[in-house]
Amino acid sequence: MQSDLHADNDFLKKSASIMEDLLAKCHGLLEELEQFREFLVKRNKEQTVELRPFRNSIQSELKLLERLSEADPSSERTIHTVRSSNLPFYSAVWTAAKSSTGILLFNKRFYWETPPKRSSNRAGRPRKRCALVDVVAQNGEEWIKVSTITETRLLFEKAKVGWEGADSDTDDDEDGMIYNGLQHVSIDDPDENTNGDRLDDDDDRIELLKMAEDLKRASLATRVRYKHPNVRFVLPKITEGHVPEIDSILASIRATGATVETATTIISQLSTKEPLPAIFSRLIINPFTKFTPTLNIDCTILLALVSDLSHEAITPESWFHRATRRQIELESKEQLLPTLLWPAIAGSKTLVCTSLAAKRMREIVDTIGTPSERMRTDLLFATSSTTVATPRYKPSQSSLLAAFSSTTMHPVPPDWSLPIRTIPFDPEACLAELPPVATKVAAQLTEINKSVFLFGWVNRWTTISSNRTVAKLIEGVVEAESAGEGKEDVVGPDVWLCGTARSLVGKEKGRGG
Repeated sequence: MQSDLHADNDFLKKSASIMEDLLAKCHGLLEELEQFREFLVKRNKEQTVELRPFRNSIQSELKLLERLSEADPSSERTIHTVRSSNLPFYSAVWTAAKSSTGILLFNKRFYWETPPKRSSNRAGRPRKRCALVDVVAQNGEEWIKVSTITETRLLFEKAKVGWEGADSDTDDDEDGMIYNGLQHVSIDDPDENTNGDRLDDDDDRIELLKMAEDLKRASLATRVRYKHPNVRFVLPKITEGHVPEIDSILASIRATGATVETATTIISQLSTKEPLPAIFSRLIINPFTKFTPTLNIDCTILLALVSDLSHEAITPESWFHRATRRQIELESKEQLLPTLLWPAIAGSKTLVCTSLAAKRMREIVDTIGTPSERMRTDLLFATSSTTVATPRYKPSQSSLLAAFSSTTMHPVPPDWSLPIRTIPFDPEACLAELPPVATKVAAQLTEINKSVFLFGWVNRWTTISSNRTVAKLIEGVVEAESAGEGKEDVVGPDVWLCGTARSLVGKEKGRGG
C-alpha cells in the first residue's frame, strides 16, 4: 500500500515536471518569435515575413497547456493531451526555419492542377490537390517540411500498410514504380491505374512518402525564378544507419528529389550556438544575395536615379500628373534611394546599361527634365548634356560622388560605382546565343525593352528594372516554353523588380525649361 502511494506520488511529480517543461518551452518559443518580430519592425521589414498564423498556433497551444496545468494530472485525458502536445512540432519547425535563410511564410498550402473528374459513384466535385509546406524559405526557392514522427511509429505505419521491402538486389525503377524496394505510384503519371483518383487511396501509402510525393507534385506546378522550389524534409526523431527499413523509407523520400535531414544531421548543425541577432539577419529576405557582380540598369531605373522626386522634398503642384502626385506620396513614406535602390546597386557593383537605354533616358531628360535632373544625368554618365557617347572628362569616382552629393538631400553611399558605363548592343545579333524561346520573347518587346532585357540575358547579368509588365511578360513566355512533359527547364533573364518607379517632375504646360 505504501509502495503504491510512493508510485502515485512519483507519477504526479513526473507529470507536473513535464507540464512545467512544456510551459517553459512554449513561453521561450513565443519570446523568440517576439524578438524576431521586433527585429523586423526596427528594420521596417515586418511585412516581408508572415509570422502571425504560426505565432497564433503556438499561442493556442500555450492556452491549452495552461488549462491542463490546472486540471487533474492523473486523469487519462490530461495525460494523453500532454503527451500529444503540438509544441515539439512547433519547436522543430522554428529550429528548421532558423537553419535556412530568407523566410517568407509558415504553414502555406501549394496546389497542383485539379485531377480528372471521379469515375466512381462517390458524390462531390473533384477537389483541388495541395501539399502543406511548413516553412517557405530562401526567398521562395526552398520548401521545408517537418515531421516529428518517431522510428517506432514509422515502422508501425510500414507494417500497417503492408509494404514489403523488395529484394536487396532489386533497384529496377525504370517505370517509376519502385523507390529502393518500396512500391508506390508513379509521380510522372499520378492517374496511372487509379482512374484519376489515386490520392483517395491514401491507406496504402506511408505518410512521409505520401508527403514527399505530394510536395513534388506541388513543386512541379510552382516556379520561382524560372525553377521549381527545392524540398527539404527535417526529421528530428529519426536516425539513419541503424534500421534497414527506416533507411529504405528515407531513400524513397530522397528518390522524389527531396533532401532529408535526420537527427544526426540536425545535431551537428546545432553544435555551434549562433547568436539570435545573427540568425535573425539571415532570416530576413535579402533580394540582393544572388545579384551578379555587374548589374544591367534599365531606363526606368536610370530615370529614378536622377528624378527630383528621389532627391528633393517636392511640394505637389496643381499641374502635376496624378501618377507624379502618387509617387510624391510614396516617397514621403519610404524614400526610394536610401531604402531600396542604393542598397541594391551600391556595394562596389559594376553598373552598365545599353547605349539605347542611355540615349532614351537622355532624350526624356532633355525634353522634360529640370536643371537639377540634367545635372544628375551628366554626373551619372560623366558626359555632357549634348551626347552620351563622348565623355566630357574622366573624373574620379570620388569627385563624381562628391558632386552628386551636392544635388541630393540624401547621403550618397561611398561605394556607389559611378559613372554608369554605356555599352553598344545589337539585340538581333545575340539571339543565336540565347535559348530558342528568346526569339518569341523578342517578338513581343519594343526596341528599348528588347535592348535592355536581352542584353542582361545574354550576358547573364542581373537586370534592375521597375517595368513589371515587361518582366512578367518575359517570365510567362519562358515558363510556357518549359511547361509540358519531356521539356527541359529554360532559364530566362534574371530580373530584379524595384517595387515602385519615379518619373521626372516634368514641366508645366506652356512653360519652357
